[in-house]
Amino acid sequence: MKKIAILTLLLSFTLVVFGQEEEKKLTRKERRELRKQEEKERSELMAKALTIAIDEKQWVLEANTLAGKRGSSVNVSSSLNFIAVEGDEAFVQLGSNSGMGQNGVGGVSVRGTISKYEVNKNEKKGTYFISLFVNSALGTFDIRLDCNADGQIASATVQGNSSNRVQYRGIIVPVGQSSVYKGSPII
Repeated sequence: MKKIAILTLLLSFTLVVFGQEEEKKLTRKERRELRKQEEKERSELMAKALTIAIDEKQWVLEANTLAGKRGSSVNVSSSLNFIAVEGDEAFVQLGSNSGMGQNGVGGVSVRGTISKYEVNKNEKKGTYFISLFVNSALGTFDIRLDCNADGQIASATVQGNSSNRVQYRGIIVPVGQSSVYKGSPII
């Protein structure tokens, strides 16, 4: 029994060493091509996941930058600043790492029902334009979102009842892959 265990251990060690030698034999150009191919496959998988998430209304725009009406922008925490769509509900949140706000995370959280949800996909480029209207306790919000094919570049403008608006810039991920923290919404 010990001989079999030792033989198995030696065989697995030999395969690991042989596998490392094979990888070392690749030239720089071959390694670069391999990385490009892996990146392309990853991007295609992300694009498929994004398409499913958008069609099923199960996505989150995690913002890493917010911009105001006049264009001034600030870097923010993506776990506290987001727009989430889950079925017929939308959740819009502004948050800050410092201080406590109405929502418990230094900002404002609004939950509402989606009254209109339109998706336009540019088949040639693979980009999306999403338009939705959200009815909430604070009024109606008009949200317009643009994103690339795999969701790694996304921008959404949220405009309420007044002329003020906020632009969220970040990435779109399916709800299951999101790492946001929802504060207490305004009722």
